[in-house]
Amino acid sequence: MKVFYFNILGGAMKKNTMKAKLAKGDVVTGVVVGDLALSTVEILAIAGFDFVFIDCEHSPLSYESVTGLVMAAENRGVTPLIRTPQNLAETIGRYMDTGASGIIIPSIRSSTGAKQAVMAVKYPPLGERGLAGVRAADYGLGGPLGEYVKIANEETMVLGVLEDIKGVENIEMILDSEGFDGVFIGTNDLSKSLGVPGQTNHPKVQNAVDSVLNSAIKRGKAVGGVVRAGENPKQYVEKGFSILLTSVQSLLATSAKAFLIDARRSN
Repeated sequence: MKVFYFNILGGAMKKNTMKAKLAKGDVVTGVVVGDLALSTVEILAIAGFDFVFIDCEHSPLSYESVTGLVMAAENRGVTPLIRTPQNLAETIGRYMDTGASGIIIPSIRSSTGAKQAVMAVKYPPLGERGLAGVRAADYGLGGPLGEYVKIANEETMVLGVLEDIKGVENIEMILDSEGFDGVFIGTNDLSKSLGVPGQTNHPKVQNAVDSVLNSAIKRGKAVGGVVRAGENPKQYVEKGFSILLTSVQSLLATSAKAFLIDARRSN
């Protein structure tokens, strides 16, 4: 069911259902999408995922492509978030103007980076995002832009990806940044930073993960984990993760292998 805010002129802005669920203490689920496949976004939404993680760091997606994916997500009532390639205001602003519900910053290492991202996502007085009659604002036709600014500041999200030990060491200051909603933990890059590349279950990596989770839980902030093929999402929930992330490739590979095993077993 889609939820809207209606202003006095009849315009509408979709409520960020993912943010609302996290505020209630619910666990949310999402999928990384890196290709221009609108039907994939629709299928994921129909299946019941809460958000799509549109990856513009490790994909060839253009701004035009992203706009299409955002529109597909909105149409099916799933929250569209965009991982930007850089933590730069001019880059973030253009992605937010597509109508995205929030951004995910790669390689967050400090409170400075967190605050910089918030400034780029939020409008004054919370940030410095430029205001225009773009798609995110219903092209300026949905009602007073001042009303849109207020709702946008309430509904948009700012998240980061922890990918090295520097971010772990500064996690408390990062999470204490006003307007910053939480982090994803990239254990592959984190393991590399800790000198045990690829060993995501190594005690060094797991100790770092536990440190981040403890800091986030104390502050009521969200932490996302990547559930890889063959892993059970339940183990992440029990550990304290509030955002469970997988990828289109992982879902496809798991289903494909299961299908082939069953098909060949019946021969």
